[in-house]
Amino acid sequence: MKRLNVKRILVAGGLVAVLLFGAGRLVASAVTPHLYTGTVLQDSSPAPTLDGLAFSDGTPADLTAFDDELVLLYFGYTNCPDVCPTALAGAATAVRQLDADERERVNLVMITVDPARDTQPELQRYVEFFDPSFRSLSGSSEDIDRAASQYGVFYEIGEGTPESGYLVDHTATMLAIDGGGSLRVVWSPTVTANQLHDDIKELLKQ
Repeated sequence: MKRLNVKRILVAGGLVAVLLFGAGRLVASAVTPHLYTGTVLQDSSPAPTLDGLAFSDGTPADLTAFDDELVLLYFGYTNCPDVCPTALAGAATAVRQLDADERERVNLVMITVDPARDTQPELQRYVEFFDPSFRSLSGSSEDIDRAASQYGVFYEIGEGTPESGYLVDHTATMLAIDGGGSLRVVWSPTVTANQLHDDIKELLKQ
């Protein structure tokens, strides 16, 4: 009888230990803040407007139209040989890994830094190649300059002409504007699709 009781005690103790361990992990995951891969910005003021820019259908850019949705903002151009396609492909992979309801709340918008060559139809076809939900913005050089400056993006047109071709040196960060309209996270070009996916999921919870 004593051996049986000891065995029961050990089994019960083991079950309690397992339950406590599981509960501890749940509590830890609940109280441990998400560690973003990108740089988190603490300023809660509204993100800079995109005055003068328009989507491919002619609709003026208005960030307030994305209320309660996440906007991923990227500055690039269709003739970019490497950085832009890599960034957009990674973003597309990250978005496709989300649940259907989450995907509906994510909007990737690419602003061209090469308006002389990127016509609106070409620009929109380019971003849709990576994901049909992606959208694009263009405008005058002055309006693009202002938007880039406000978002801390540098770009410089290289030597050449639209006919001969040229490269555009540009900042390749991706920026997130949260559902409240504030600029929240800036990702470097080295962010992976999985890291971007995890950060996006966390942003959608807020």
